[in-house]
Amino acid sequence: MAQVLNTPSHSLKEFRILPGYTPPNGNAPNVSLKTRLCRKDDDFLHLHAPFLSAAMQAVTGGDMAIALAQLGGIGILPVSQPTDEQCAKVGQVKRFKAGFQTNILTLAPDQPIAEIVEIIHETGYTTFPVTESGQFHDKLIGILTDKDFDERRDLDCRVASRMKTDVQAGVELNSLSAANELMIRYGRGFLPILSKEGVLQAVVFKKDLDKHLRHPNESIDEQKRLLVGAAVSTHPEDRERVEALIAHEVDVLIIDASDGHTAYQREMIQFIKAHTSAPVIGGNVVTAEGFRFLVESGADAIKVGMGIGSGCTTQEVKATGRGQGTTLMEICAARNELEQKQGAYIPIIADGGISGPAEMSVALALGANAIMMGNFFARYTESQGNLVRNAAGEVVKEYWMEGSMRAHNMRRYAQTRENFFEEGISGYVPHVGSIHDKLPTIIHMLRATLATAGCRTIDELHEHAVLEMQSHTALMDSQIHDIVPTNIDQRIL
Repeated sequence: MAQVLNTPSHSLKEFRILPGYTPPNGNAPNVSLKTRLCRKDDDFLHLHAPFLSAAMQAVTGGDMAIALAQLGGIGILPVSQPTDEQCAKVGQVKRFKAGFQTNILTLAPDQPIAEIVEIIHETGYTTFPVTESGQFHDKLIGILTDKDFDERRDLDCRVASRMKTDVQAGVELNSLSAANELMIRYGRGFLPILSKEGVLQAVVFKKDLDKHLRHPNESIDEQKRLLVGAAVSTHPEDRERVEALIAHEVDVLIIDASDGHTAYQREMIQFIKAHTSAPVIGGNVVTAEGFRFLVESGADAIKVGMGIGSGCTTQEVKATGRGQGTTLMEICAARNELEQKQGAYIPIIADGGISGPAEMSVALALGANAIMMGNFFARYTESQGNLVRNAAGEVVKEYWMEGSMRAHNMRRYAQTRENFFEEGISGYVPHVGSIHDKLPTIIHMLRATLATAGCRTIDELHEHAVLEMQSHTALMDSQIHDIVPTNIDQRIL
């Protein structure tokens, strides 16, 4: 007979954190969000901000992984792409030097201006190096900006006829301060870095330098390079993918599977641990039994959550899954019990059911060390989804689940073309701008939450936080009510 648990499953939205005592030096600026991501050797791999971008086609590419690592988190490159493409993006992140870009869109001299206008409208980029072949690592012959031509009359012209050829550049520079001095001297916001032979090696944008100065808490490895993670499947053929990713110096591997409590996941974890020194994060699971299974299999951290993503339909079509609040309570209790018995601490990553700062705070308070999000990061300019304009004229970003028909990530769900069914949908999310402009505010919100709870670190939050489940009416009171917001159009009578 089936076992039926009578206690209802709870979401993160049902909890509130009770205030604690905030001492004189316990305000938000003095709060640290440094957290343990996973075990690594005899220590842990740490992040300065508890964020992972989801391993989804619509979310994490090289740009997102770079930006998030600059802000203290880590991007996870999806497995649903050819191995060489995934490895190339790992290399893009690891080669990135704060302020120095080595793989931006580059033009060829014979491209028509009409084509460049389309590129500008699609990407928002306005400054382009021009090389002999149109490839980045080739001899630089000019610079084209959106101010060098007129859309109304120059569409039939070629790049070569409108580009600037008197390019001011740095030669074999590797110092940000030196690059900044040259940009100030030249009065430029863009500086190409060339070899002695004139080959384009990198470019420096003043805005990127400013970003680096504003965000000093980057997630970096021992060689001061940005951290990046990559997903692999449990399929045997992905063992070659693992080896390729390790060769490209990926920092952490994540098993991308909708259900982590399987023999296939154990086999892949054990393969990774036997053949590499890279930490591996297992998942996803929603029970203490699943957590203990992955720990015994050798996982260095556990990702938890099933069927609760904004566009996930797993619970609707398969009736499998659980509320994230209940998942974290049960698994974090199992983690604490394991630590008491064996002295081994296993970080936990909450994946799903998190739509904003309130759910982020609750997930951390319930015991998560970090949080993985898809929808939240898909809204930023740096995500992989295309910018489009909807019927209402609003600019939005494409967003689709890994279980959707568009992703057609059959390997993740152990399906074939003949029997494929969707466990997620495709759609759109609002475009909110650059992650560099928005995420720092979210980080400050989390620090403020910890300060109000009387905690100065995430570890203190785990130990001292007091949470309370809210009634339906209490939750209604906690939201805007009995007033019409001023952002709704009104007329003075």
